Amino acid sequence: MSTSLQLESKTTRKSGKLKSAVSSATNSAAENEKECRKFRLFVRDRRSNLRFLVDSGADVSIIPATSQNKKKAEYLLYAANGTEISTYGIKMLNLDLGVRRDFQFPFIIADVTKGILGADFLHKYNLLVDINKKKLIDGITNLFVLGDITAISNDNVISTLNKSIKISNLLLKYPEISRPNLVPKEIKHDVKHFIETNGQPIHAKARQLDPKRLAIAKEEFTFMLNNEIIRPSNSQWSSPLHLATKKDGSYLPCGDYRQLNVQTIPDRYPIPRLEDFHQILKETKIFSKIDLFKAYFQIPIAEDHKCKTAIITPFGLYEFNVMSFGLKNAPATFQRFIHEVLRGLDFVFPYLDDILIASKSNQEHEIHLNLVLERLNTFGLRINISKSVFAVEEIKFLGYLITPQGSRPLPDKVQAIMNYKRPENIQDLRTFLGILNFYRRYLKDAAKNQALLHEYLKSSKKKDKRNIQWTDEAEKQFEKCKNDLPNATLLSFLNSELPLSLFTDASDTAIGAVLQQYENSTWQPIAFYSKKLNDTQQNYSTYDRELLGIYLSVKHFKHYLEGRAFTIYTDHKPLIFDFHQKLDKAAPRQARQINYISQFSTDIKYIKGENNIVADTLSRVTEVSSIDYHQIADAQTQDEELKSLQTITSLNLKEYHLPSGKYLWCDTSTSKIRSYIPQAFRKQIFLHIHGLSYPGIKSNIKLMNSKFIWPSIKKDVQLWTRTCIP
Repeated sequence: MSTSLQLESKTTRKSGKLKSAVSSATNSAAENEKECRKFRLFVRDRRSNLRFLVDSGADVSIIPATSQNKKKAEYLLYAANGTEISTYGIKMLNLDLGVRRDFQFPFIIADVTKGILGADFLHKYNLLVDINKKKLIDGITNLFVLGDITAISNDNVISTLNKSIKISNLLLKYPEISRPNLVPKEIKHDVKHFIETNGQPIHAKARQLDPKRLAIAKEEFTFMLNNEIIRPSNSQWSSPLHLATKKDGSYLPCGDYRQLNVQTIPDRYPIPRLEDFHQILKETKIFSKIDLFKAYFQIPIAEDHKCKTAIITPFGLYEFNVMSFGLKNAPATFQRFIHEVLRGLDFVFPYLDDILIASKSNQEHEIHLNLVLERLNTFGLRINISKSVFAVEEIKFLGYLITPQGSRPLPDKVQAIMNYKRPENIQDLRTFLGILNFYRRYLKDAAKNQALLHEYLKSSKKKDKRNIQWTDEAEKQFEKCKNDLPNATLLSFLNSELPLSLFTDASDTAIGAVLQQYENSTWQPIAFYSKKLNDTQQNYSTYDRELLGIYLSVKHFKHYLEGRAFTIYTDHKPLIFDFHQKLDKAAPRQARQINYISQFSTDIKYIKGENNIVADTLSRVTEVSSIDYHQIADAQTQDEELKSLQTITSLNLKEYHLPSGKYLWCDTSTSKIRSYIPQAFRKQIFLHIHGLSYPGIKSNIKLMNSKFIWPSIKKDVQLWTRTCIP
């Protein structure tokens, strides 16, 4: 039995009415199945004269794409032979098949030669197929339409699932979960959305629409009305209609709820911080990401509050039965719901309709996936196969690239920032800094490096479009900020069993810190923190600035540090004595800060400034497969090229002590300490640095020269860049 027929037979067993109707319509289920392998039934829509293949084995209903609607969408379909089929959005059709009722349904536009009435259409309208008698039977009225039979290959069966991927068998355990659900299903939970408000009902006038958009709005509202997404309303509330444009060029009808949202009492249920996904990634090696399909439509609105969602249109007043987009507390309601769905699954991180699953092995991952899919199926949720990713060792999630070694910014986001043109006005500069600071926890000394740019934003309004008068120093800092991201550190995942440390430093204008854990014989960064000092703080003494740096860093990382033993490293020696003496002579501010820090740790140690710089410099080198400075230090002891470099007077080679007890040779002749890389490690390090953002030859040479040294570095980088294909 084919996969498609298995899905149909499960549906048949679930519905006694459907089963009896099929039995009465066919002489033999087995004979019918055999015929289905060879032949397909075709019917014709009397309105459009389109001919449709009736195929219960196809997961979805589709129509052929034309030159006018070929705007590619993200959704993918698959033929039975595994071939990918591109799609171009969704079009609403109202079919007349000749059984005395209309069939309004959203069809996927795709690269196919014929229209298909799939399992979703047949199940929605309770239609049955009788191949022997060439009939499509209405299971509700028992009326039927005669079609024609044509032999056709099973390769034409359309599926939402690529059968070639390993995870397919697991997904097939829950056949309903991978079919696109374009209308609300029967609700399988008791969660509801409430809209608590203050004040009198708000109301608006209907907005005028041009003829084209009016026709689209009427069609969409008819579909939503027929499928009980909305209902006619006599509410005192009304919000104007808004047709939001989607990526595929189609429209999403929703309310302009800005006035309603002003009066809505906030739901304080927390939306997770994006970076909190790191908490489930300890020692994980295999990942999946699940994107939920039309998730909001699975949440009904409380009966007494449906009136508040009313939308006024040129053709009537309607209110939503299910949660609509644009409502103030909709994200909080859905986050509460998805937390309930996945409660107790510690290997899962749900962020609204995106779900990350992380496991330590393939075997464990299969168990984890099965548990998640079972929960989703129980609550009636469906997944978007084309946007979901299963069982991979690297995965993109919420703007980050996650690997077993750690997380880092996405390469395409890095490249976008690298290519960012110099902002011409205040608003553009604010946008640039907002994009850059999305990855702030990956950037060392971000506050210090961005300080000059933030000066332009002082006393400016949100949408200030005044032109910027760039100075040479400001342009230099702008370029430095752009280059900070390709140099961003791969951040490790916190492991409670490893030694933890906090390295802090303070300059005249900013403080900075890095939280690290000792792993693989070296300190690995978990997160960076930096903050620009205000005018008063910049006047502090060196002692006070360094103490403030420790205080603010501990306060920032307290959710990591509470209940953990850790060591604080500082390059200001007087500080280490104050944590072991009475505070009688300390100023009130100093006493408060020392007392706060002591609640977390009194283990504070002195580290020479040059060694602190080395630790920070080494931490900036992102992950390179199976390579660390412990191995590089070993290789340096046998390196002949290193010995010849030690005679060059323009270099200043020194040995630096690593936490493992070994010594690493570095050049200190420039403002940045550069480690010497032996032959065996050079190309591997280059490939990783290049892979962060795929820079050109000049950028690659500049990046590598700023971090490393070896005799033929320019020649090697130039050759490797030319031969690399991103």
